[in-house]
Amino acid sequence: MNAALFTKSTTGLILASGLIAASSVLGHAQDAPMALGTLATYPLSAAYATVPTGQATLGGHTFDMTSGNMVKLATNASASFAGSYQNPTAVHLLLNSANTYSWYAGTPVGTVVLTFSDGTTQTATLTVGGNLREWYIGGFGVVNSVSDVTPSTTTPYSSQVWTTTVLGGTGTAVLDMLTVPVTTANMTLTGVQLTNSNPYGGSLTIDLSGLTVELAAPPVPTPQPGSDCLRPGNSCNTPAAQNSQSTKWQAPTAAPVTVAPIDSDKHANNGHKTH
Repeated sequence: MNAALFTKSTTGLILASGLIAASSVLGHAQDAPMALGTLATYPLSAAYATVPTGQATLGGHTFDMTSGNMVKLATNASASFAGSYQNPTAVHLLLNSANTYSWYAGTPVGTVVLTFSDGTTQTATLTVGGNLREWYIGGFGVVNSVSDVTPSTTTPYSSQVWTTTVLGGTGTAVLDMLTVPVTTANMTLTGVQLTNSNPYGGSLTIDLSGLTVELAAPPVPTPQPGSDCLRPGNSCNTPAAQNSQSTKWQAPTAAPVTVAPIDSDKHANNGHKTH
């Protein structure tokens, strides 16, 4: 699977160089991690004292953290990822904001849009203090908590999955995981778009550090008949075969035959009288 990555701003459309190869190897909990590609240019190590690396499991899901970089979206910028993912159940994003001052609380500042192969879309709104907060929660005058934390199969929710300190300081810094449940079953996901639509402009950025698609578990294979099945078409496992009485009938057992013992005296005298 290939994932094309591009950004859009008010000044035009920028196509990122190259295609991003989305992992086709299922990881923990049936995850398909997606690399963030060339738009991920800001090192996590420039902000966080410690960072997850490699194929990292965070919040029970696998993310591709090999680049060590995040995507920072300014106002009116967006990042899009394309691929083909059958039967997705949720999309998980390592997502925080920066410069999230207290006056942003309750403000919708962005969206996550999922696109499916039939052309339909599903949109999740990013609201400061609802499902999005500051990465440096130890900072002063910032929104450092979220209210949408209850796991749901229909509503996006946030979980804190990495805790450390700010680089060069002692304040707490976090990575949050935003879970966007896919609300329609048996779909094929073809695109994920993240947009910063902050209505106030300013310095608030939306920071994407990882992205993975959770897939439904594959169906359990149907048991195959063994080599001792002699029915036509290997049909030993059909309900009719299993309920058949043909193998349950047993021939009646014949009564044992009793042989009378031979009279030894008669045999010895052969019918003649003794003298």
